[in-house]
Amino acid sequence: MKTKLLILALLLVSLLQVRAQAVNLTDDCVSDYSDEIDYFPQKVDIVDAVRFSVKYFNHYKVVSVSDAFDGAPDYNYVLVQCGAPMPPAEDFAAGAQFIEVPAGKVITLSTTQLPALSQLDLLDHLIGVDSGFYISTPAVIDMIADGKVAEVGFGAEVNIEKVLELEPDLVMSYGFNPATDAHPVLFEAGLFTALDASWREFSPLGRAEWLKFIALFYNQEAQAKAIYADIVAEYEAVRSLASDLNEAERPNVLINAFLSYADAWFIPGDDTYVGQLIRDAGGELLLAEEGSTASQGLGFEVVYDGGLEADIWLVETFGLYSGADLLALDSRFGDFAAFKNGNIWNNNRDENANGGNNYYEWGVTNPHLVLADLLAIFHPDLLPEHDLAFYQRLTVE
Repeated sequence: MKTKLLILALLLVSLLQVRAQAVNLTDDCVSDYSDEIDYFPQKVDIVDAVRFSVKYFNHYKVVSVSDAFDGAPDYNYVLVQCGAPMPPAEDFAAGAQFIEVPAGKVITLSTTQLPALSQLDLLDHLIGVDSGFYISTPAVIDMIADGKVAEVGFGAEVNIEKVLELEPDLVMSYGFNPATDAHPVLFEAGLFTALDASWREFSPLGRAEWLKFIALFYNQEAQAKAIYADIVAEYEAVRSLASDLNEAERPNVLINAFLSYADAWFIPGDDTYVGQLIRDAGGELLLAEEGSTASQGLGFEVVYDGGLEADIWLVETFGLYSGADLLALDSRFGDFAAFKNGNIWNNNRDENANGGNNYYEWGVTNPHLVLADLLAIFHPDLLPEHDLAFYQRLTVE
């Protein structure tokens, strides 16, 4: 009898181990570690993003971020299943950071990181943001108002004392210029800091795929994979509506406006994420440099000559809500055909009282919604029932 009970007990243990291998641990730690078990059976492949990668090992995964800003080194993060042993630091590149996963409390320093946390059902881990001033995500606004989420400041002026007091497991930052960024200060304070380089991606789907980056820290690969698959499917469905349009059917699109403080009119290159969105929506971006993944600053006269007859004008500029606002900047804007035809649009339909623009928040992880807006603007007959999410037409009297 004892022998049978022992056999049943061993079978039960074996079944539990198999079950433990079936899904990632999103709430628990390993209680009985074995180096023969793959603790990350639910994995992700990175399909469209090019600035981060992941390699899986049985009880840890190595996430790498490249080209986070001009001249940036590679950043490596070793994500170790909690309850499993830490791998030797000498096995990794100098400067690699180690963290147990699923991670706990997180501070985010960019509004673009909030939609991913929301979509992955991870907002309960959020304890801090840089500022609530520009945030559009309603749940986070409420959390700040209720005192559940603290504001820790921007860039190199981040309030390190407050951050340390909050005791985050993870800080999600980004890089533009190490002299003014928060991450060098956070590193110096010994805080685990992951750099988000989604803004360096050249494709709309590449930017959206960074929701997998956040998911990796919480073993939420399965959920991220499903969410991203839906985003891709919806994006492709919208893109397919414009795929058969011939050149004559594609409107010429002018973008942005002349900025007097920069003495330039910035036109994104043809291979930027903006260029791809316009092309996928069935438009032709005027004055875009072919094959370029950067924006070029042009003089007013150059754009005046090349964009005067544009069919559609996406001004994409803060503070512009009407044709009168445009004319207040420069009376010559009134000469453009799109102005005369009332075909001027701005991406500030969903803007908070402080000027925070949801296009730059939820639009990042939901490029299918942005694409649908653009298709409805360029070809209203193809999406006649579409309710605009981010764009609105500027009134011209």
